[in-house]
Amino acid sequence: MPKLNEAVAETTAKCSSDKETAAAASSATLAQTAEYSHTHSHSHSRMSSTAPKENMQHGLSTKVALSRLHEEIEKVLLQHEREHDAESCYCKFRAAFMNQYDSPLGWLSIGTTLVTSGALLITGMCWPAICLLAILLLDLCVVIRESNLRRTEIYRKTRHALSELRLAEQHLSDNWHVSNYPHLSNPMSPCVSLQWTYRDGHIVNLPWALLVRGDCIVLRPGHVSPGPCHELQSRRHFSTGEIYGASSAQLGEPPVKPTARAPIPDLVCCLESTPYLDNLRLCLQNSLNRPPTIYNQQRYLLVTKYIQQWGFITALIITLFAGLLRLHGYGLATDEKHNWRHVLIASPAAAVIPLLPLVFPLLWIYMNLWGVARLQCFLKTPQAILEKTTSKSFEDLDMDTPAYDYDSISLLRSNVLRIWTQLWKGDSELLPRSANLVQVLGSISALCCVDKKGILSWPNPTAEKVFFLHNTEEEPQDDGSQLSMSTESDNVNQENQERGIVAEVLDLTHDQHCPFRLEFDDHEWKAHIKSLKPLGLAILLNTCSPLTHEHYAQFCGHVSAVAMLDKDLVPVTNRYAMFESSTKSLLHGRCLCELAKQIGFTNHATDRFALEGQLASYRHLQPDVVRRDIRFARQLQLSTKVKVPFPHSLSVVMRENPGGYLSLFTQGTADIILDCCDDFWDGKDLRPLSPQDRKRALDFYQRSALTSYCTAFAYRPLRHGIHGALSGPLHSNGQIAYLELPPESKLRMQHVDKSHCDFEGGHHVKLSHSISTDSLLFSESKDEDCNDVEGCFEMQCHQVFIGMVTMQYQAQNDIVHLVERLERACIRFVHFSKENELRSRVFSEKMGLESGWNCHISLLSEPEPEKEREREKVPTSSKAKETESATGNCKSTTNAGKLNENNTNTTPVTTSTITDTVAIHPSSVQVTCDAVDAARTATPTDKPTDLVGDPEDGPKLSYLLAPPNNLESSKTLSCSAPGAISNPDEFKPPKIGDSQENDELDSSKDSDENAALALESEPNPDRHKQRHSLDSAMDENCRSLSTLTESTDQSAPINFDMSNRAKLPRGIENIRPHLEQVDNVPLQVSLFTDCSAEATRQMLDIMQSYGEIVVCLGSSASNDNANIFLQADCSIAVEPLYPQVCQDVDAYTEANIIHNKLNFQRQSRKTATKADESFVSEQLLECGANGSGARAMQSPAHTVSPIYLSRLLNSLPCSIAICRDDPLSLVAIIELSRRFSLGLWNCIQFWACCAGSISILNVLCACLSLPPLITPLLGIYLMCIPVPLIGISLAHIDLDPKIMSRATSKKQTEYDSSAFAFVMWCYGCKFLVPVIAMLLAYWMFMTQSISVTESTAITDLESANYANFYQCLHIVRCCALFAVLLHFALVSITFVHRDHALWQRNPFRNHIWAFTCLGLLLLHGFICSLQMLLDESLQEYLLQLWLPILVLFSSSLLSLFISELAKFQENKVNTRYQRRARLDFGTKLGMNSPF
Repeated sequence: MPKLNEAVAETTAKCSSDKETAAAASSATLAQTAEYSHTHSHSHSRMSSTAPKENMQHGLSTKVALSRLHEEIEKVLLQHEREHDAESCYCKFRAAFMNQYDSPLGWLSIGTTLVTSGALLITGMCWPAICLLAILLLDLCVVIRESNLRRTEIYRKTRHALSELRLAEQHLSDNWHVSNYPHLSNPMSPCVSLQWTYRDGHIVNLPWALLVRGDCIVLRPGHVSPGPCHELQSRRHFSTGEIYGASSAQLGEPPVKPTARAPIPDLVCCLESTPYLDNLRLCLQNSLNRPPTIYNQQRYLLVTKYIQQWGFITALIITLFAGLLRLHGYGLATDEKHNWRHVLIASPAAAVIPLLPLVFPLLWIYMNLWGVARLQCFLKTPQAILEKTTSKSFEDLDMDTPAYDYDSISLLRSNVLRIWTQLWKGDSELLPRSANLVQVLGSISALCCVDKKGILSWPNPTAEKVFFLHNTEEEPQDDGSQLSMSTESDNVNQENQERGIVAEVLDLTHDQHCPFRLEFDDHEWKAHIKSLKPLGLAILLNTCSPLTHEHYAQFCGHVSAVAMLDKDLVPVTNRYAMFESSTKSLLHGRCLCELAKQIGFTNHATDRFALEGQLASYRHLQPDVVRRDIRFARQLQLSTKVKVPFPHSLSVVMRENPGGYLSLFTQGTADIILDCCDDFWDGKDLRPLSPQDRKRALDFYQRSALTSYCTAFAYRPLRHGIHGALSGPLHSNGQIAYLELPPESKLRMQHVDKSHCDFEGGHHVKLSHSISTDSLLFSESKDEDCNDVEGCFEMQCHQVFIGMVTMQYQAQNDIVHLVERLERACIRFVHFSKENELRSRVFSEKMGLESGWNCHISLLSEPEPEKEREREKVPTSSKAKETESATGNCKSTTNAGKLNENNTNTTPVTTSTITDTVAIHPSSVQVTCDAVDAARTATPTDKPTDLVGDPEDGPKLSYLLAPPNNLESSKTLSCSAPGAISNPDEFKPPKIGDSQENDELDSSKDSDENAALALESEPNPDRHKQRHSLDSAMDENCRSLSTLTESTDQSAPINFDMSNRAKLPRGIENIRPHLEQVDNVPLQVSLFTDCSAEATRQMLDIMQSYGEIVVCLGSSASNDNANIFLQADCSIAVEPLYPQVCQDVDAYTEANIIHNKLNFQRQSRKTATKADESFVSEQLLECGANGSGARAMQSPAHTVSPIYLSRLLNSLPCSIAICRDDPLSLVAIIELSRRFSLGLWNCIQFWACCAGSISILNVLCACLSLPPLITPLLGIYLMCIPVPLIGISLAHIDLDPKIMSRATSKKQTEYDSSAFAFVMWCYGCKFLVPVIAMLLAYWMFMTQSISVTESTAITDLESANYANFYQCLHIVRCCALFAVLLHFALVSITFVHRDHALWQRNPFRNHIWAFTCLGLLLLHGFICSLQMLLDESLQEYLLQLWLPILVLFSSSLLSLFISELAKFQENKVNTRYQRRARLDFGTKLGMNSPF
């Protein structure tokens, strides 16, 4: 920096005049402004420091606030609980069976069970009837209890939150410190809702959910009111969501000269109601309105509709019809007496009993609770996380490496059973009844994330590119890297000699595992270390200085409020979106410490500097500037939604010790910074900032600002310091003022002091160091410190441009891996972005989302044409007036005009390639030189009231800083003025012919489109030709190869198509008509932009109405997500990483209260038992407090802090609430849920097939005029004990890596004839052999009994036939029970591994199924054998009935073989279906899709 100080010292001569006159002229106004700021502004530092004395009357204590919050939440909760308790028993009973999808027991099932019980009583079968009534009564009790638990689930979860609030209020909040709240100067984030609030006499950054009625909040400019409130002094009222800003009448018109503005004061307001109560009422009212899960819909379709309705009616009709035929003598000949009660009542009852619900409601309810218990146990059990090597942070990890070793996952059944018992009692942590997490995750088709910062991305943006101007004329140049220029003049060699100033861009790569760490991509970046060192020092002294954080945050609030007034200038249809974008661009989190460290600075590099003052300035935008700055976006057809960053800058005056050297370091938007600069630092020396160099920087800034955050830096040495209100809060006694500059206009002051730079024939020459730094700083005529507007304005002039840094939010590494794995599982990751299309697409590509053609949709509604035309009237008219009034120029000379005519006629310039260097057009250089010469000829003594350099025949520029003062009469203001100033009242427009060509070099007219816009006032075609040639030559000047690629990581130049040219709808109101009339592409899009909370909720609703299963991932710190959480099938709340004001300053800390709840629980037990100690150790292990490498995915809540309470309250409608740094693996819990859901459905399918086969067997018996083979009591036994046991054992699904590569597309939830036929064919084949074999054996038994009776010589033939008939019937029924179980057990082998053949995977790997089937077969085989052996009368029949018995049991092997063939065909169909589903998942052809 010494060399830079010496070089920059010369520029100080431009600002070395006396300011006594200027100070006197503006002292009264400035003092009045500062006094207003002092009396109305509430700086948080002043309030915090004086809180014990003055501000104790403001705000509540933490205990009182928590107590009030507890009372108000409990009041609302009690109101809803009383409404629920006031319902009659009939209403509760009715509610349990009204929703067909929520209840596994319907009205029809209850009615059929009662009818069947009555029928059995009529026939005298009391035991089956009693069993049916007892089972029905049990079902009713369980279903009604579950319905009541489901309806009150959200109440119990709220009660848990209230207990945590009460615990914090009474015992834990005493230890809360200010550091436990987010830092006051933390950058704003749309994912975090915070509010400055008085608590215990201090201002804290309070989470929104903890605000209560009576809280004294500090409402800052540009911020949204969290609820209805009124100001304590003026009683001004704010409604919920109202933005606090200044009115145009309060701020007045934009000034025509630099003006001091008092900050818009912070208001101390009193909240009139508790904001959280609105969200609470929303949760309590709508918690049951979630759409039914796929499995509930399929359960209703299969069990309730197909089996219990259609099957029951079909079986009843067939058996009744067959019975009527038998009563009339048309049945087959049997020896059974045709008793009408047995034929018309008992036989139909035996056929329909297997189709009754029986224990199915119990099976369904408690198996679902078991699945939730497994998931909850999995979340709380510490798992061995695979270690990620951080030594090589920048190496990509293998995408196939799972986050968890699934083979080592162990869920102790004792823990699962304990959690299952808690769920059975009503535990509501995961909302298992109202939002079944396992069913939803098992069938998820879209994971929607509605928040970005701190969840998908790191909370702070990091540097991505560094831009600076570099001199390469001493370096060897490659022919291929030069810009090819074809001319017809003799100045080619002259151009090649001056080719040397290039725009250098260095790319940086962000460490995937660290929020701030960076590395330069170019290994030879140290070759530019001399250019980077001033940038690093400026970062440390301004951007990342702790002394500037508070002042910058307050200034950003003021600028945000001021920016709201530019609604006619910024082309945005959504006012709130414009405000949000403007605010976030200012408070995006500007820490660049890591970049300075990479450059080589240490933590003590700033110890030798002391802060003397801070100077903040801003200016409004003009319509023509807006159109100019979005010229890149207009080519992308996105100009209606692009926001222009509000021009602002913050300068710090630093004193270097020893020596006392004063320096000014400035950062801000590039447009205002470049207007402040005359020179730039090229790494070795100062060089004049030519119009071409200025254009290079502006082009880079305008391109970068579309997709990232760009900050420019400048520097200059000072001869004098600054004090007073404009110097910031340090030396102003709390009186603060900001410098508002006049809006930019088309006039630019190009007066250059002769001592500043020298031109010879258009060539840059190095500056002569005629003035030393010592002579500047220690001159006897050293000026006093500046305290007036003019002096501060002049202080910002004549700076040295250092460079620019672009910052971008980087996707977190685990999110990139998550997107990759979800895509393999055919789960669409959908990002609902609050930003515009350009920023959203850049970030979505960083995550790995496809964002090309047909891949993104904007939910922002297009403006109505009439309103749009009305809104465009004012900017258009003002532009025309400016075009008419701004055609004159302050650099008009006759020679320049002639020279320009000659050169433009004889020297056409065209560009051919993009290169490192750019040759400056000779005409433009010579015009500039003539203009400079013209400026030199003018003297201050000629026209004391005019600015130096006013052309004699041109317009006077004395209006710039009226009234006339010493600054105007003695200073030469150059193009470095931070604002170009215009006064239409005093400006006299010259004739068009008098306008000078050099005005075209102004950066406000440096694009082809702006040239076209100005053609009406520029009829000369030669002038337009020159403009076009210059723009073409200056289009691209970056040396970095990365800027020439189409990589998604490079966001500065937009070289790839960022617009959405597909015929997709725009606006949330057009999505549903598009889906109904055009195609389904909106359902397959992974990116929605310009999303508000309501638009996001509506889009989720649309996705669900078209069969998508949506899981929402959102911030638990935002107050806008409650409605979205309630809309999704289930939601996961994530506490985001909070943005930090600097990487060295923690966002918040909980070190002083860590495990405060756990410690309190341990202390509350006077004598801790061993069980208590083991429990505490287990809980500590879950949260990783014992130093073990394993951590639970969802750490237990052992630390009660303000952040935790906020997360607890905001996540009431969510099934899972975690912190971002918890090791939650979404892929792991989806895999677990898929396995259990497949097992659950496997169990239900087997149960349904067994019920159907038993019913069909009895129906066929009735058609054959045979008594039911399976009696009612036997049917009840089979369907209540053996079949459910086998089915439950089939619910265990082994680990299968292919399970996460399976498409979970829309499942069948409505009747479809083709699907119904496939199911009947597939499962009918599996159970057809058991039915036919048993029926055949039954027939053989009964026919054998007839032949036996014919061979016996008994006189009473009728009684003998009767006895023999029922003797054989008894034998066949004894064998049938064992045979049915044998067939079912062998058929169930094909259900163990549904996707693998019997010889591919051993079914006995499912040990639960093997032991269950083996135990049932041994038990029933033993009972059957015992019956045969104990009854001597049966033994004589066994030798004669060996053939039917052989058919009965040996056919089970045939059942197994046929079932395997059916499974083989089923797998072929499923494979074809999976391929089609995966193709359907990946295609976005829309109308051209083959589907």
